[in-house]
Amino acid sequence: APTTGSGRRVRTFASASRSIDNPGANKSDAMSLSPYERCFVLDGVEQDCRVDGRGRLDYRSMTLQLGTSPQASGSARVRLGNTDVMVAVKCDIGVPPREHPTHGRLSCSVELSASADVKYEGRGGDSLANELTKALERTLLGASSGGAASLSAVGAGERGGGSPGWVSTHGAGSALDMSKLGIQHGKTSWVLQCDALVLSDDGAVLDALSVAMKAALADTKIPKVTSVAGPNPDDPQELELDDDPELCSRLDVSGVPLIVTLYKIGERLICDASVDEIECSSSGIAVAVDSDSQIRGVTQVNSGDFSWDSTGSNSPGLGLSTLRLVLKTARDVGCELQKAVDAFLAGATSGTGESDDEEEDMEQ
Repeated sequence: APTTGSGRRVRTFASASRSIDNPGANKSDAMSLSPYERCFVLDGVEQDCRVDGRGRLDYRSMTLQLGTSPQASGSARVRLGNTDVMVAVKCDIGVPPREHPTHGRLSCSVELSASADVKYEGRGGDSLANELTKALERTLLGASSGGAASLSAVGAGERGGGSPGWVSTHGAGSALDMSKLGIQHGKTSWVLQCDALVLSDDGAVLDALSVAMKAALADTKIPKVTSVAGPNPDDPQELELDDDPELCSRLDVSGVPLIVTLYKIGERLICDASVDEIECSSSGIAVAVDSDSQIRGVTQVNSGDFSWDSTGSNSPGLGLSTLRLVLKTARDVGCELQKAVDAFLAGATSGTGESDDEEEDMEQ
Protein backbone atom coordinates (compact mmCIF):
# COMPACT_ATOMS: atom_id res chain seq x y z
CA ALA A 1 0.00 0.00 0.00
CA PRO A 2 1.19 3.57 -0.58
CA THR A 3 3.01 5.08 2.35
CA THR A 4 3.12 8.69 3.50
CA GLY A 5 6.10 10.44 5.07
CA SER A 6 6.94 13.89 6.30
CA GLY A 7 8.55 15.15 3.08
CA ARG A 8 7.00 16.99 0.18
CA ARG A 9 6.35 14.17 -2.24
CA VAL A 10 6.23 10.44 -1.76
CA ARG A 11 5.68 7.66 -4.22
CA THR A 12 5.89 3.94 -3.75
CA PHE A 13 6.88 1.69 -6.61
CA ALA A 14 8.46 -1.66 -7.30
CA SER A 15 12.01 -0.89 -8.38
CA ALA A 16 14.90 -2.95 -9.63
CA SER A 17 17.43 -2.89 -6.81
CA ARG A 18 20.40 -5.10 -6.12
CA SER A 19 21.91 -5.87 -2.75
CA ILE A 20 25.45 -5.33 -1.54
CA ASP A 21 27.03 -6.14 1.78
CA ASN A 22 30.36 -5.31 3.32
CA PRO A 23 32.99 -6.89 1.07
CA GLY A 24 35.22 -7.39 4.07
CA ALA A 25 32.55 -8.42 6.55
CA ASN A 26 33.16 -11.56 8.56
CA LYS A 27 30.10 -13.69 8.09
CA SER A 28 30.92 -15.70 11.17
CA ASP A 29 29.86 -12.66 13.19
CA ALA A 30 26.26 -13.34 12.15
CA MET A 31 24.22 -16.45 12.72
CA SER A 32 25.04 -18.87 9.90
CA LEU A 33 22.42 -20.84 8.02
CA SER A 34 22.01 -24.52 8.75
CA PRO A 35 22.63 -26.98 5.88
CA TYR A 36 18.86 -27.45 5.54
CA GLU A 37 18.22 -23.70 5.35
CA ARG A 38 20.98 -23.28 2.81
CA CYS A 39 19.51 -26.08 0.70
CA PHE A 40 16.07 -24.43 0.92
CA VAL A 41 17.49 -21.13 -0.34
CA LEU A 42 19.40 -22.79 -3.17
CA ASP A 43 16.41 -24.85 -4.30
CA GLY A 44 14.17 -21.79 -4.26
CA VAL A 45 16.55 -19.85 -6.47
CA GLU A 46 16.90 -22.77 -8.87
CA GLN A 47 13.12 -23.10 -9.14
CA ASP A 48 12.65 -19.33 -9.56
CA CYS A 49 10.70 -19.06 -6.30
CA ARG A 50 12.78 -17.46 -3.60
CA VAL A 51 12.13 -17.68 0.13
CA ASP A 52 9.93 -14.56 0.14
CA GLY A 53 8.05 -15.63 -2.99
CA ARG A 54 9.94 -13.46 -5.47
CA GLY A 55 11.38 -14.65 -8.73
CA ARG A 56 15.13 -14.48 -9.39
CA LEU A 57 14.89 -11.02 -10.96
CA ASP A 58 12.02 -9.71 -8.86
CA TYR A 59 12.60 -6.98 -6.34
CA ARG A 60 10.95 -5.54 -3.30
CA SER A 61 8.76 -2.47 -3.28
CA MET A 62 10.58 0.83 -2.79
CA THR A 63 9.43 4.06 -1.19
CA LEU A 64 11.08 7.22 -2.54
CA GLN A 65 10.62 10.51 -0.72
CA LEU A 66 11.92 13.97 -1.65
CA GLY A 67 12.64 16.99 0.53
CA THR A 68 13.38 15.05 3.71
CA SER A 69 16.07 17.49 4.92
CA PRO A 70 14.77 21.09 4.95
CA GLN A 71 18.23 22.58 5.55
CA ALA A 72 19.76 20.92 2.49
CA SER A 73 19.66 22.20 -1.09
CA GLY A 74 18.18 18.85 -2.10
CA SER A 75 17.47 15.59 -0.32
CA ALA A 76 15.83 12.22 -0.70
CA ARG A 77 15.08 9.12 1.36
CA VAL A 78 14.73 5.58 0.00
CA ARG A 79 13.29 2.58 1.78
CA LEU A 80 13.83 -0.78 0.08
CA GLY A 81 12.36 -3.49 2.26
CA ASN A 82 13.90 -2.70 5.63
CA THR A 83 16.88 -0.94 4.07
CA ASP A 84 16.64 2.77 4.81
CA VAL A 85 19.02 5.39 3.38
CA MET A 86 19.07 9.17 3.11
CA VAL A 87 21.04 11.55 0.88
CA ALA A 88 21.38 15.31 1.33
CA VAL A 89 23.04 17.68 -1.15
CA LYS A 90 24.55 20.97 -0.01
CA CYS A 91 25.56 23.73 -2.44
CA ASP A 92 28.55 25.88 -1.52
CA ILE A 93 30.62 28.37 -3.51
CA GLY A 94 34.21 27.27 -4.07
CA VAL A 95 37.04 27.19 -6.59
CA PRO A 96 36.58 25.35 -9.92
CA PRO A 97 38.92 22.52 -11.06
CA ARG A 98 42.17 23.63 -12.69
CA GLU A 99 41.58 21.69 -15.93
CA HIS A 100 38.02 23.02 -16.24
CA PRO A 101 37.87 26.61 -14.97
CA THR A 102 34.24 26.97 -16.06
CA HIS A 103 33.01 23.82 -14.30
CA GLY A 104 31.77 23.07 -10.81
CA ARG A 105 32.83 20.30 -8.44
CA LEU A 106 31.16 17.39 -6.67
CA SER A 107 32.14 15.08 -3.83
CA CYS A 108 30.44 12.24 -1.97
CA SER A 109 30.51 10.95 1.58
CA VAL A 110 28.77 7.92 3.06
CA GLU A 111 28.17 7.41 6.77
CA LEU A 112 26.91 4.16 8.29
CA SER A 113 24.76 4.28 11.39
CA ALA A 114 26.11 1.93 14.05
CA SER A 115 22.54 0.96 14.88
CA ALA A 116 21.98 -0.31 11.33
CA ASP A 117 24.24 -3.35 11.75
CA VAL A 118 26.81 -4.54 14.28
CA LYS A 119 29.42 -4.86 11.51
CA TYR A 120 29.29 -1.09 11.06
CA GLU A 121 30.96 -0.52 14.40
CA GLY A 122 34.64 0.41 14.40
CA ARG A 123 36.92 -0.15 11.43
CA GLY A 124 34.49 -2.43 9.65
CA GLY A 125 32.06 0.44 9.22
CA ASP A 126 34.79 2.82 8.07
CA SER A 127 36.01 0.34 5.46
CA LEU A 128 32.55 -0.26 4.02
CA ALA A 129 31.76 3.46 4.04
CA ASN A 130 34.87 4.10 1.95
CA GLU A 131 33.90 1.37 -0.51
CA LEU A 132 30.38 2.76 -0.90
CA THR A 133 31.75 6.29 -1.31
CA LYS A 134 34.12 5.17 -4.08
CA ALA A 135 31.36 3.26 -5.87
CA LEU A 136 29.05 6.30 -5.85
CA GLU A 137 31.83 8.61 -7.02
CA ARG A 138 32.59 6.27 -9.91
CA THR A 139 29.00 6.45 -11.11
CA LEU A 140 28.85 10.26 -10.84
CA LEU A 141 32.36 11.29 -11.81
CA GLY A 142 33.26 8.54 -14.27
CA ALA A 143 36.62 7.36 -12.93
CA SER A 144 39.03 5.90 -15.46
CA SER A 145 38.40 2.38 -16.68
CA GLY A 146 41.89 1.41 -15.54
CA GLY A 147 40.97 2.27 -11.98
CA ALA A 148 44.37 3.86 -11.34
CA ALA A 149 43.03 7.36 -10.87
CA SER A 150 42.72 8.50 -7.30
CA LEU A 151 39.08 9.04 -6.44
CA SER A 152 40.06 11.57 -3.81
CA ALA A 153 41.85 13.51 -6.56
CA VAL A 154 38.83 13.10 -8.80
CA GLY A 155 36.59 14.54 -6.08
CA ALA A 156 38.96 17.50 -5.80
CA GLY A 157 38.96 18.06 -9.54
CA GLU A 158 42.61 17.11 -9.99
CA ARG A 159 44.27 14.86 -12.53
CA GLY A 160 45.49 12.15 -10.20
CA GLY A 161 46.86 9.67 -12.70
CA GLY A 162 45.37 6.71 -14.49
CA SER A 163 45.66 5.72 -18.11
CA PRO A 164 47.08 8.23 -20.61
CA GLY A 165 43.71 8.60 -22.28
CA TRP A 166 41.87 9.34 -19.07
CA VAL A 167 39.74 12.48 -19.21
CA SER A 168 39.13 14.56 -16.10
CA THR A 169 35.85 13.46 -14.61
CA HIS A 170 34.69 17.04 -14.35
CA GLY A 171 34.64 17.06 -18.14
CA ALA A 172 33.23 14.52 -20.57
CA GLY A 173 33.26 11.59 -18.13
CA SER A 174 30.89 13.12 -15.57
CA ALA A 175 27.28 12.00 -15.32
CA LEU A 176 26.30 15.64 -14.71
CA ASP A 177 26.93 18.67 -16.88
CA MET A 178 29.43 20.31 -14.56
CA SER A 179 29.65 23.40 -16.77
CA LYS A 180 26.23 24.42 -15.45
CA LEU A 181 27.84 24.87 -12.03
CA GLY A 182 30.38 27.50 -13.10
CA ILE A 183 29.98 31.06 -11.80
CA GLN A 184 33.09 33.12 -12.60
CA HIS A 185 35.67 31.78 -15.04
CA GLY A 186 38.57 30.32 -13.07
CA LYS A 187 37.47 32.02 -9.84
CA THR A 188 34.25 30.64 -8.39
CA SER A 189 31.89 27.77 -9.00
CA TRP A 190 29.30 25.73 -7.20
CA VAL A 191 30.58 22.79 -5.13
CA LEU A 192 28.06 20.01 -4.48
CA GLN A 193 28.62 17.98 -1.32
CA CYS A 194 26.51 14.79 -1.36
CA ASP A 195 26.23 13.27 2.12
CA ALA A 196 24.61 9.84 2.45
CA LEU A 197 23.49 8.09 5.62
CA VAL A 198 22.60 4.40 5.93
CA LEU A 199 19.98 4.11 8.68
CA SER A 200 19.14 0.42 8.25
CA ASP A 201 20.71 -2.39 6.23
CA ASP A 202 18.50 -5.17 4.89
CA GLY A 203 20.49 -5.72 1.71
CA ALA A 204 20.78 -3.69 -1.52
CA VAL A 205 22.40 -0.75 0.28
CA LEU A 206 24.45 0.43 -2.69
CA ASP A 207 21.48 0.19 -5.02
CA ALA A 208 19.27 2.16 -2.65
CA LEU A 209 22.00 4.77 -2.25
CA SER A 210 22.27 5.23 -6.02
CA VAL A 211 18.51 5.83 -6.28
CA ALA A 212 18.56 8.27 -3.35
CA MET A 213 21.57 10.07 -4.84
CA LYS A 214 19.89 10.61 -8.20
CA ALA A 215 16.65 11.74 -6.53
CA ALA A 216 18.46 14.14 -4.19
CA LEU A 217 20.37 15.69 -7.11
CA ALA A 218 17.10 16.09 -9.01
CA ASP A 219 15.60 17.79 -5.95
CA THR A 220 18.56 20.18 -5.60
CA LYS A 221 17.81 23.86 -6.13
CA ILE A 222 20.79 26.03 -7.07
CA PRO A 223 20.33 29.69 -6.12
CA LYS A 224 20.63 32.41 -8.74
CA VAL A 225 23.95 34.24 -8.53
CA THR A 226 24.47 37.86 -9.61
CA SER A 227 27.81 39.67 -9.77
CA VAL A 228 27.65 43.14 -8.26
CA ALA A 229 30.38 45.72 -8.71
CA GLY A 230 31.84 47.37 -5.64
CA PRO A 231 31.45 51.07 -4.82
CA ASN A 232 34.92 51.80 -6.21
CA PRO A 233 36.12 50.83 -9.70
CA ASP A 234 39.06 48.86 -8.25
CA ASP A 235 36.93 46.84 -5.84
CA PRO A 236 36.38 43.16 -6.77
CA GLN A 237 32.91 42.10 -7.77
CA GLU A 238 30.71 40.66 -5.07
CA LEU A 239 28.28 37.78 -5.45
CA GLU A 240 24.65 38.13 -4.44
CA LEU A 241 22.56 35.00 -3.96
CA ASP A 242 18.82 34.85 -4.56
CA ASP A 243 17.31 31.66 -3.14
CA ASP A 244 13.82 32.37 -4.44
CA PRO A 245 12.53 28.92 -5.51
CA GLU A 246 11.12 30.43 -8.69
CA LEU A 247 14.58 31.64 -9.72
CA CYS A 248 16.59 28.59 -8.65
CA SER A 249 17.95 26.28 -11.34
CA ARG A 250 17.83 22.47 -11.40
CA LEU A 251 20.37 19.84 -12.38
CA ASP A 252 19.86 17.60 -15.39
CA VAL A 253 20.10 14.10 -13.87
CA SER A 254 19.12 12.20 -17.02
CA GLY A 255 22.70 10.94 -17.33
CA VAL A 256 23.06 9.78 -13.72
CA PRO A 257 23.28 5.97 -13.64
CA LEU A 258 21.73 3.63 -11.11
CA ILE A 259 23.51 0.63 -9.66
CA VAL A 260 22.32 -2.96 -10.14
CA THR A 261 24.02 -5.64 -8.04
CA LEU A 262 23.68 -9.24 -9.19
CA TYR A 263 24.62 -12.23 -7.03
CA LYS A 264 25.41 -15.70 -8.26
CA ILE A 265 23.73 -18.56 -6.42
CA GLY A 266 24.41 -21.96 -7.90
CA GLU A 267 24.16 -21.44 -11.64
CA ARG A 268 21.68 -18.55 -11.41
CA LEU A 269 21.80 -14.79 -11.06
CA ILE A 270 19.52 -12.97 -8.63
CA CYS A 271 18.94 -9.31 -7.84
CA ASP A 272 18.02 -7.61 -4.57
CA ALA A 273 19.47 -10.49 -2.57
CA SER A 274 18.49 -10.97 1.05
CA VAL A 275 21.03 -11.49 3.82
CA ASP A 276 20.47 -15.25 3.74
CA GLU A 277 20.85 -15.34 -0.03
CA ILE A 278 24.08 -13.35 0.16
CA GLU A 279 25.43 -15.94 2.59
CA CYS A 280 24.65 -18.64 0.02
CA SER A 281 26.23 -16.73 -2.88
CA SER A 282 29.79 -17.00 -4.10
CA SER A 283 30.14 -13.34 -5.10
CA GLY A 284 28.35 -10.39 -6.63
CA ILE A 285 28.89 -7.79 -9.32
CA ALA A 286 27.56 -4.22 -9.12
CA VAL A 287 26.85 -2.63 -12.51
CA ALA A 288 26.05 1.05 -13.05
CA VAL A 289 23.44 1.50 -15.81
CA ASP A 290 22.26 4.84 -17.21
CA SER A 291 18.97 5.78 -18.83
CA ASP A 292 20.26 4.75 -22.26
CA SER A 293 21.04 1.23 -20.94
CA GLN A 294 24.75 1.97 -21.23
CA ILE A 295 27.18 0.46 -18.73
CA ARG A 296 28.93 3.21 -16.74
CA GLY A 297 30.90 1.02 -14.34
CA VAL A 298 31.42 -2.51 -13.03
CA THR A 299 32.58 -3.41 -9.51
CA GLN A 300 32.91 -6.82 -7.87
CA VAL A 301 31.50 -7.04 -4.36
CA ASN A 302 32.36 -9.61 -1.71
CA SER A 303 35.60 -11.53 -1.86
CA GLY A 304 34.23 -14.73 -3.36
CA ASP A 305 34.94 -16.19 -6.78
CA PHE A 306 32.52 -15.38 -9.59
CA SER A 307 34.02 -18.13 -11.75
CA TRP A 308 31.44 -19.74 -14.00
CA ASP A 309 31.55 -20.31 -17.73
CA SER A 310 29.02 -21.34 -20.34
CA THR A 311 29.85 -25.05 -19.88
CA GLY A 312 29.01 -24.88 -16.18
CA SER A 313 32.55 -25.71 -15.09
CA ASN A 314 34.31 -23.64 -12.46
CA SER A 315 37.50 -21.85 -13.46
CA PRO A 316 39.48 -19.01 -11.91
CA GLY A 317 38.34 -15.52 -12.80
CA LEU A 318 35.33 -14.22 -14.65
CA GLY A 319 34.71 -15.76 -18.07
CA LEU A 320 33.68 -13.64 -21.04
CA SER A 321 30.37 -15.48 -21.46
CA THR A 322 29.55 -14.92 -17.79
CA LEU A 323 30.39 -11.24 -18.03
CA ARG A 324 28.14 -10.85 -21.07
CA LEU A 325 25.26 -12.53 -19.22
CA VAL A 326 25.77 -10.35 -16.15
CA LEU A 327 25.88 -7.13 -18.18
CA LYS A 328 22.83 -8.09 -20.24
CA THR A 329 20.84 -8.94 -17.12
CA ALA A 330 21.95 -5.74 -15.42
CA ARG A 331 20.92 -3.70 -18.46
CA ASP A 332 17.46 -5.26 -18.52
CA VAL A 333 16.82 -4.81 -14.81
CA GLY A 334 18.50 -1.40 -14.64
CA CYS A 335 16.45 -0.09 -17.55
CA GLU A 336 13.23 -0.86 -15.67
CA LEU A 337 14.58 0.81 -12.54
CA GLN A 338 15.55 3.92 -14.51
CA LYS A 339 12.09 4.15 -16.04
CA ALA A 340 10.39 3.95 -12.64
CA VAL A 341 12.69 6.51 -11.00
CA ASP A 342 12.61 8.91 -13.98
CA ALA A 343 8.81 8.75 -14.10
CA PHE A 344 8.62 9.66 -10.44
CA LEU A 345 11.15 12.49 -10.71
CA ALA A 346 9.47 13.93 -13.80
CA GLY A 347 6.19 14.22 -11.96
CA ALA A 348 7.71 15.39 -8.69
CA THR A 349 9.82 18.20 -10.15
CA SER A 350 7.44 19.43 -12.86
CA GLY A 351 4.89 21.00 -10.51
CA THR A 352 4.97 24.74 -9.89
CA GLY A 353 3.74 26.74 -6.95
CA GLU A 354 3.61 23.73 -4.66
CA SER A 355 4.16 24.06 -0.96
CA ASP A 356 6.94 22.22 0.81
CA ASP A 357 4.38 20.24 2.82
CA GLU A 358 2.64 18.84 -0.24
CA GLU A 359 2.66 15.07 -0.53
CA GLU A 360 1.97 12.93 -3.53
CA ASP A 361 1.41 9.16 -3.45
CA MET A 362 1.49 6.68 -6.29
CA GLU A 363 2.05 2.96 -6.54
CA GLN A 364 3.42 1.28 -9.65
